Amino acid sequence: MTALRRVGRLLATVTAVLAAVLVFHTPAWADTNSDAVRSGVSTESRAGLADVAYKWFSWGDLKVGDCHQTGGYLRLYADGTLAFSARTWTDFTLSGDVWHARFELKDSAGQGLFTTSTYDSPTMWASKKHDWTANGTYEPSFYDATVRVTQWASC
Repeated sequence: MTALRRVGRLLATVTAVLAAVLVFHTPAWADTNSDAVRSGVSTESRAGLADVAYKWFSWGDLKVGDCHQTGGYLRLYADGTLAFSARTWTDFTLSGDVWHARFELKDSAGQGLFTTSTYDSPTMWASKKHDWTANGTYEPSFYDATVRVTQWASC
């Protein structure tokens, strides 16, 4: 009887792990070759400082499982700093969902140059939309060569 229970528990555990991996960690991605992504170069004024140039990349609507992102906007500055902002929400959760995003910087040939750390949204609850911004860094020597960015996301 004990061996039968162990086998049953093992099967339940394996099923739960597979469900979590296949359902909750499905990557969402978009890069500048798709219609959903736009990019450009711009400048911003800062009080008392010279204008600062940056490259920007934006994504349309992305969905991973029950989670959504819209208005994703990444700024890359030549000094190696970055800022990402987005609106995220979830359709359903029992324990709160979090949008996890990381970015792969690419050159004109599509070769990966650098992958950022992961940036997390606030904990999301059903029917509440969250506008958030994350600041981070990347290797500044890749600024000039970066012309495409892929966003990898999970929730």
